[in-house]
Amino acid sequence: MPELTLVHYVVLFAAGVVSGVINTVAGGGSALTLPALIFAGLPGTVANATNRIGVILQNVTAISRFRKGGVREDHLTWRVVVAAIFGSIGGALLAAHIPDEKFEQLLGVLLLFLLVLILKKPKPRLLKEDAPNDAWSILSGGSKAGVVVSFFFLGVYAGFLQAGVGVMILTTLGWLVRLDLVKGNYVKLNVVLGTVIVSLGTFLISGVAVAWIAGLVIGVGQMIGAVAGSWVAIRKGEVWIKWILVISIIGSSAKLLGLLDLLRGL
Repeated sequence: MPELTLVHYVVLFAAGVVSGVINTVAGGGSALTLPALIFAGLPGTVANATNRIGVILQNVTAISRFRKGGVREDHLTWRVVVAAIFGSIGGALLAAHIPDEKFEQLLGVLLLFLLVLILKKPKPRLLKEDAPNDAWSILSGGSKAGVVVSFFFLGVYAGFLQAGVGVMILTTLGWLVRLDLVKGNYVKLNVVLGTVIVSLGTFLISGVAVAWIAGLVIGVGQMIGAVAGSWVAIRKGEVWIKWILVISIIGSSAKLLGLLDLLRGL
């Protein structure tokens, strides 16, 4: 694993701050931090594992604030978290054993898929009010099975890459469960936290190295960015942030897929 310089850490911290803003305002911040770690010189699988550290810090903070504010949904949450965790083990094992070059190429393609998701910005069909206190018990047997299976596959994706999974979770909840947006976000945070912790552990057990200092630097930046993101959101800066993310994704995908090297050779 290469030695990172002070310049690398400054860039990673800045990427973490911007990612924190993006996650707060629009979502998809890992589409910036993951390529930043790779461009700093970390192999693809190492960067993928290291990126989870900042996500853990963000979600632990957010969940604690939700709980302090009296927002909880335990009946549905623990079931979908368990389903997603089992899926995340498989996804992480796949990511841990794929060659770095192949992973980076696949990441370039998945980032473009995430770009479409961000531009389309699907709005989750979650309730504004009158959501039941127990969203699980009112589901039919078939609906319960559909929710569990859906979150298992969401867990597979979260274990493999994680970037953009929050949007996917909220969209899935909107189609399958009667839940309001606040509780939906609470469920999302718990699912992401559970899958990220388990996938990081799976990476470590599989022998994937983790750049702990780099991960913590990005994580601190993300926490600061989350605070700044609230300020941006209040002043309706979402469009500005979205286009920063669009440019970053296009540039990162072009680099990961070798298009920039191809252009230099022309």
